[in-house]
Amino acid sequence: MSLNAAIESALQKNWTALYAKLIAIALLYGAVVHIGNMLGLTGTPWLSTPLLWRIMDGVLLVFNGVAAIGLWRRCAWSVWLVFGGILLLQFVPYTLLRAQFVLQPEDAQTLNGLLGTEALLLAIFALLLWLKK
Repeated sequence: MSLNAAIESALQKNWTALYAKLIAIALLYGAVVHIGNMLGLTGTPWLSTPLLWRIMDGVLLVFNGVAAIGLWRRCAWSVWLVFGGILLLQFVPYTLLRAQFVLQPEDAQTLNGLLGTEALLLAIFALLLWLKK
C-alpha cells in the first residue's frame, strides 16, 4: 500500500477524521486572523508592520484556507500540505528568521507557544495517522 493510500485510509477512520476536521477549524481560524491583520483589526495597522510579516500574512492566509478545505474533505494531499506547510512556513521562519518576528519581548513567548502548540498538534495527527484510529 502506498503512503498516500495509507493516509487516505487513515482519514476515513473516526478519530483521525474528527481530528482532521478540528485541525481544519484551527486553520480557518488562522486564516481569519490573517484577514484581521490585513484589515488592521488586530492592533497594528498592516502597512506599518514589517514587509516580511505582510508577505507571511498573505502566504499563510492562502495556505490555511487551502489546507483547511483539503482536510475537511479528507484529501490525502492536504495532510502533506499541512505537515510541509507548517514546517516550511512556520518552523523555519520563526526559528531561522526569529529576529524578524520578535519586535517586543513578549513576541518571543508568543512564538514559542505557537511552535510548541503546532509541534504537539502535528505529533497527535501523525500518531492518529500511523495508528489509523
